[in-house]
Amino acid sequence: MARKPFDPTRAAGGLFGDSAGGRDAGSAPEPEKTTSAEAPGDPAVLNVSALSQLIRSALEGGVGKIRVTGEISNFRAVQGHWYFTLKDSQARIDCMMFRSAADRCTCAPADGMAVVLSGEVTHYPPQGRTQIQCAGMEATGAGDLDARYRQLCAELRTRGYFEAAAKVSIPAMPMCIALLTSAQSAAEADCLDAAQQTFPAARIIAVDIRVQGTQAAAGIAAAIAAVDRSAPVLGIEVILLVRGGGSLEDLWAFNERVVADAIFHCRTPIVTGIGHESDTTIADLVADLRAATPSRAVTEVLPRRAVLVEQLDGLCRRLVRGASTKLQRERGRIELAARSRGMSDPTTSLVIQSARLASRATALAQGIRNRLTRGDRTVGALLAQFVQQHPSNRLRIAEARIAMSASQLFRMGRLLLTASGARLESAQRTLAAIGPQAVLDRGYSITLDARGVPLRSASASGVGERIETIFAEGRVSSVVDEITAPPARGSLDSAP
Repeated sequence: MARKPFDPTRAAGGLFGDSAGGRDAGSAPEPEKTTSAEAPGDPAVLNVSALSQLIRSALEGGVGKIRVTGEISNFRAVQGHWYFTLKDSQARIDCMMFRSAADRCTCAPADGMAVVLSGEVTHYPPQGRTQIQCAGMEATGAGDLDARYRQLCAELRTRGYFEAAAKVSIPAMPMCIALLTSAQSAAEADCLDAAQQTFPAARIIAVDIRVQGTQAAAGIAAAIAAVDRSAPVLGIEVILLVRGGGSLEDLWAFNERVVADAIFHCRTPIVTGIGHESDTTIADLVADLRAATPSRAVTEVLPRRAVLVEQLDGLCRRLVRGASTKLQRERGRIELAARSRGMSDPTTSLVIQSARLASRATALAQGIRNRLTRGDRTVGALLAQFVQQHPSNRLRIAEARIAMSASQLFRMGRLLLTASGARLESAQRTLAAIGPQAVLDRGYSITLDARGVPLRSASASGVGERIETIFAEGRVSSVVDEITAPPARGSLDSAP
């Protein structure tokens, strides 16, 4: 049955008109009002529930059935019901489809799919959310992001970015790993916990990067290039590029060409753990190894300590079994030779073979002991390295280095003060030797004009001016009576 058009004059609560106007006798009761006083002509005061009901009635009655096109994002299915976001380049709106309608749908929705939805706009009061309640869905093709993803995949595939020959092998036991992810994120915490539980002797260098947003792709590419350049100096053997799950838009930075180029040209092996197992980005396809989750990326790269010990025990058991088998085989050969009819002197042959057997048994036992000793040394070295890399031990070493540096700094400060004091005393002695007072002590004098400025020549003063002459001991004030021009250069030497 068709729904009647929405009439705002008949809306409950007077939101679109007089609260008492146009109500049928059999209509729903008026929304609950507050007890606050209302001025004549003001609209009725509504509670939140009444306002939400008005919004829902306005949307469902005023908009009616709709058909809208857009791109699916953040799709998820819960107990058969579908929840997702429909978006275009400028807006987005939440959508839901009940299980009964989803079962009749002929297309399989996914993030990035372009669709046409049919349904109605409604308002969900418990969450204050406006959404489309979908009755049908028609697929119209791939969305913008999905099309860009497929286009870049095709281009990179033709350039050999995904070829196995371009992949770099992962070291069997890396001792230093660079972890590229957002600082203090759940992905970083999961990776550090996994490394501590799997192989705590490995050193993890965390590099903070932006994993989402318009500037994230360029930052990721720059971080990969910087870590790759520093890898030989820092001893980095593997790079982990990880982030937690999210929508197609959230993970899009890892689908950009600049990130794919940085991974492809990186000389250090790169392992990715981006999103969940169902998420596959272009970075995953170009990387040397792709893990389903961030923590799985750590366990894929690092060996388990328990597995290493078990492998060593297995090798020892194989060695013992091989030695025992060979010993039994040699013993059988000796016994067979001892029973041979062609032996002229069985006793002598038996003694010779017994001695040979004893010699080989001794050599074999010594070889087993040597192999076991080397195995024990290897395990001991690994355990010692593990203890050395423990945070408490590294903290003690750092404290000792700081104390040594402080002592050296104190000694250098004292030496610097002593040297500076010596230079200061030398400068003072030099100043005393060539300073004005020293010149006066040698019999010279300084003449000042009335302003206290030293006179450098007789012409600098005038007749009648008062001048002052400074001696080593005392001063003399006088008045200029006459100024005599200085003799020509060389006249003193040529005078009789």
